[in-house]
Amino acid sequence: MFNKLTSRLLNIIKSKGGQLLTSPDSYLIWNKIKLSGKGNRLVVLGNGKFRRCVISVRGENNIIEIDNGANISFSTLEIVGNNCLIRIGKQTDIGGAYLSAKGEGTRLTIGEHCMFSRDISVMTYDGHPIYDADTKKILNHPQDIHIGNNVWIAANASILKGVTINDGSIVAFGAIVTRDVEEKTIVAGTPARKIKSNIAWEH
Repeated sequence: MFNKLTSRLLNIIKSKGGQLLTSPDSYLIWNKIKLSGKGNRLVVLGNGKFRRCVISVRGENNIIEIDNGANISFSTLEIVGNNCLIRIGKQTDIGGAYLSAKGEGTRLTIGEHCMFSRDISVMTYDGHPIYDADTKKILNHPQDIHIGNNVWIAANASILKGVTINDGSIVAFGAIVTRDVEEKTIVAGTPARKIKSNIAWEH
């Protein structure tokens, strides 16, 4: 069961044609939420939590969804475009990230039982378009980002467009991830490189 367009505990909500869908056990406090455009949805399942977050969606038919037990605080979640998705899995903790999906049909997905520290950037785009000087065609299109289950992202790390981080991996402090990360692997550096494989960690 969902509560449609529910305001809880001093949230600031602005919605033009969008929907805020929360379960009875969800927890939202001190958030700024703005849904601009048709068919946009913010979905909070189970006892998912948003605390002191800024959430902004512009475009049409976009979804931000967090699953049961996800705990998102002091973070910015942003979608600009159409048919885009940000999804965060069960029991994932995020303590200060910038999560941004821009473009057409772009997906930013984070799995279950992940842990994100502070000052982390995850962006499906480069920030500004780059054009071919002769043809004027865009050279740097947005690309999906997929982060698997049980992934630990340390403080000040950046995850760039087109990256997949597989299950059980760790991204070290300050790393800039520009390529896929194998499962159960630690990566570090700028750009990030494999430090050790076949590792395990506990949430």
